[in-house]
Amino acid sequence: MKKKYFCRNCKGIRNQSALHKVEKRGGDDDGYFQWVDKYFIIECNGCETISFLNIYGNTEMTEPNEEGYQDYYDDEFIYPYSLEKSYEIETLSYLPEKIRIIYSETINALKANSYILTAGGLRAIIEALCNYLKIRKDNLEERINLLNEKGHLTVSESKRLHSIRFLGNDALHEIAKPKKEHLYILLDIINHLLVNLFVNDKKIKGQIETQIDSYEDFLRLIKNKINKEMIDKEYSLNQIIDKSKRLFPKGKIAELEVQLIEEINKNNLTFLKIVTNGDNTNYKVIEVPSTFDFGIF
Repeated sequence: MKKKYFCRNCKGIRNQSALHKVEKRGGDDDGYFQWVDKYFIIECNGCETISFLNIYGNTEMTEPNEEGYQDYYDDEFIYPYSLEKSYEIETLSYLPEKIRIIYSETINALKANSYILTAGGLRAIIEALCNYLKIRKDNLEERINLLNEKGHLTVSESKRLHSIRFLGNDALHEIAKPKKEHLYILLDIINHLLVNLFVNDKKIKGQIETQIDSYEDFLRLIKNKINKEMIDKEYSLNQIIDKSKRLFPKGKIAELEVQLIEEINKNNLTFLKIVTNGDNTNYKVIEVPSTFDFGIF
């Protein structure tokens, strides 16, 4: 083929070979309007990735050239759709449901070159993020500022989100078509934000040590610390968690222990039994707990 086309595997414009071609032509009875519709199965000459190319044009598809004359143009579509730049978050299951849905639809809009819809989708992702983090204000500008004030974003990150707000407002209210290059830059910003807020923590959890400030993580740590050799023996909480005490913010262990005692007294936890030793509270290990909670992800 004389013209080069985008390869989704190479992530760039590449030489392509046409493996198969079908061409359809038509028009009105008077011959004033004519159209041509071409279909190709193409193969990248570099990596041999197969794509489907559709080229359509008609006699009314014209645009002015640099000299002011009208030139014909064609619409070209390559399937399956793919991102020309940036990337799509692979671990979508880590994202909250509503954010995941909007993100997927926005990515599909960008792949299909629907730039106004993409800009609106990027803005909607910020709205959904604020809703998830319970940032309540009348307008998006104030909500973005609160994301920084509440510690979810840095000042620089909040300024970048305002860029998305401006572009989304122009696309939705002024019906201004944004530039493709700008959308890919803003997608990078959204990807960085979502990965930092939702993906990284879940990826490293259980792999490397991170700060513990929730009861769920506290209980998971205790379960992981208990082994068969500890059965029928008594330990203080500090003895159970041992060197992992450093993972807790100051005063957090005492706060979480109160909830642990409540759960044991309600028989919600059966692998430990409370043993009072004067003013001290010890725990007798009854059994090795399961470290996997079925149905909870």
